[in-house]
Amino acid sequence: MSWRPPKLGLSFTLAAALGACSDGGTSANVTATADVASVDVVVDVVDVGVGVAGDVDTPETTAVPDVFEADDAADGTDVPDAPVVESTDIATVDTGVLDVVSPDVGEDDLGAVDVAPPFDPGPDPCAEVDQFGPVFPGDVATFAGQDALAAWPPSGLVFVGSSSIRRWERLAEAFSGYRPIQRGIGGAQLGDIAHHAKTLVIQHSPRGVVVFAGTNDLAFGVDPGVVLARWKCLRWRIGTALGWSLPVFFIPVTPTPARWAQWPIANTFNESVAALADGDPGLVVIDTSPAFLATGAPPAASLFDSDGLHLSESGYALWESLIRPAVEAVLAPLPPMVASPLPAGTRVRIDLGPTNPEDGGVTPSPDYLGNHWNNWHAIEGGDDVLPGERLSGLVTTAGEPTSLSLVVSGGFLVNGRQNGGLLWPDAALLGDFAVGSATGDYFYIEANADKPGALWLDGLDPERTYTLRLYATRDFGELRRTQYTVTGGLAAVSTTLQTSGPGAGSATPNGNDDTIAELTGLVPDAWGHLFIDVDIDAGTFAYLSALEVVVED
Repeated sequence: MSWRPPKLGLSFTLAAALGACSDGGTSANVTATADVASVDVVVDVVDVGVGVAGDVDTPETTAVPDVFEADDAADGTDVPDAPVVESTDIATVDTGVLDVVSPDVGEDDLGAVDVAPPFDPGPDPCAEVDQFGPVFPGDVATFAGQDALAAWPPSGLVFVGSSSIRRWERLAEAFSGYRPIQRGIGGAQLGDIAHHAKTLVIQHSPRGVVVFAGTNDLAFGVDPGVVLARWKCLRWRIGTALGWSLPVFFIPVTPTPARWAQWPIANTFNESVAALADGDPGLVVIDTSPAFLATGAPPAASLFDSDGLHLSESGYALWESLIRPAVEAVLAPLPPMVASPLPAGTRVRIDLGPTNPEDGGVTPSPDYLGNHWNNWHAIEGGDDVLPGERLSGLVTTAGEPTSLSLVVSGGFLVNGRQNGGLLWPDAALLGDFAVGSATGDYFYIEANADKPGALWLDGLDPERTYTLRLYATRDFGELRRTQYTVTGGLAAVSTTLQTSGPGAGSATPNGNDDTIAELTGLVPDAWGHLFIDVDIDAGTFAYLSALEVVVED
C-alpha cells in the first residue's frame, strides 16, 4: 500500500490475530486514515499465541485467546492488552494502513510465512543478489561483531540503506520510542542490503523495517529491472523470515540536484516498487518526492549539502516530517521505559578513542585510582565509528553491571597519541579523569556533515536526573572549541569546551589539561534516552575523549 499524509481526521482501529510463527503469534491493528488507497486483507488464524513488542513467554494453543497478555515483556514494561477479532476475514478497509506488531523471530523461525507471498518469486528470487559482490563487507562485519557481543533487544525499528540513513544524525531522537537500530552504509547498493539482509535486518527480530536504497545501484548504471529484482529479493527475505504482514516502509529514491539527469530512471524504479504495494500486506511506500519537487525541478539546493546529493539539515527535517507520520500511522511507539534504578552517586565512565598502541590504548579496569572504565570496541586510529555502533552492558566505576548502553547516531573518526592527545595528565588538575589511556586519544569530527558526531545513552531511568561530564583535548595551535548539546525529556542544554589553541590549558598551553565540561539536571525522555550532539563551536575540528554519567541525588 502507498502512504501520503492524510487530509481528513477519520480514523478507527480493528485488531486481528494473524498466523503464528513456531514460537508465537502476530497481532495486527488496522488503523484507517483518509486519502490512502483501499486494501483487502485476508489472514488465516492458526496457532495464535502472544505477539507483542519484546521477548514474551508465548502459550502454546490452537485457540484464539480473547485477550493478548503481555505483562512479561523482556524490558519489564506492561504492554496494554489488545482485544482480538476472532475472524479469518478482515473486511476491506477503504482508507487504511496496517498497524502490525511483529512476533519475536529467531534463527529457527526463518521461512515462516503468515500470508501468501504477495508476488510470484519465480524459481529463485535472489539469484542475482547471491552473485552480487558486496562492496562493504567491513561495515557489515563491524555490526555483526558488536551484535554477537550484545544483541539488540527485539521489536525495534530497523532503518537500513545507504548514506542517507547513515548520515541521519537525529534519527534516533526522532524515533526514540521505536527502539531505532541504524544500519546505514555509505555508498551501499540495494544489492548490498539484500545480500546482507539477515545480518542487517532479520536477526534483530524487528517490529518494522524502514528501507532507503537503490539510488546507488542506478547511479552505478545497474538496469532498473535488476534493481527491482534486488528489491524483490530483499522483500522476499524479510517476508519469509519475519512474516509478510511485518511493516516494511520503503522510501523511494529522492530527486537530487546532483543526479537530476537520472531522475526519470529513478522515478520509474520508484513506481515499479509502488505498484507492488497494492497486493503486499506489509509494504508501505512513503512517497517523499512530491514534497521535494514542490520546491523546484531539481529540488531546492538548500535541502542538500554542497555536493547536491546528500540531505542538509533542512532536507532531513523535510524527510522526517513525511516519514515520522507514516510510521506512526502504522506502528505506535513502544511503552515508556521502566529502568533498573541505580543509587544516587553512581558513576559510569567511558573511554572513547582508538585501542591500537600507536594511537590510543585500552584503559585498565580498574585503573591506578581503583575506578572501572568502559572502553570502546577495538578500533585503530584513522578508522570510522559508524552510526548504529553500540557499547552495551556498561559497568559503574565500582565495577557493577548496569543496563546502560552508549550508541552512535552520527559518525566519528578516531585518533590520539600521535596527534595531540594528553599522555601525562595531572590528577591535581583533572582528578579521576587523569588517566593517560583515556585522555591520550579521542573521537573527533571535521568541518563537514559526513560524520556529524552524535551519541545517545539508552537504559536511563526517566524518573531520575543525571550529570554528564565530558573531557577532550588536542594539543594544537589553532583555537578549537567543541560544543556539547544534550536533549532528552527537557529542553536542550549546551556547554562548550576549549580543546586547543592559546589558553586551552595550564601546563600544556595549546591543549586542554585542566577542564572538564559538565551539564547537570539532565532528564531522559520517557524511553530512558539522552542524546548528545558533538559540534564545532570554533575552529575546524571537535573532540570527545571521555564521558562520565553520574546519577544525581
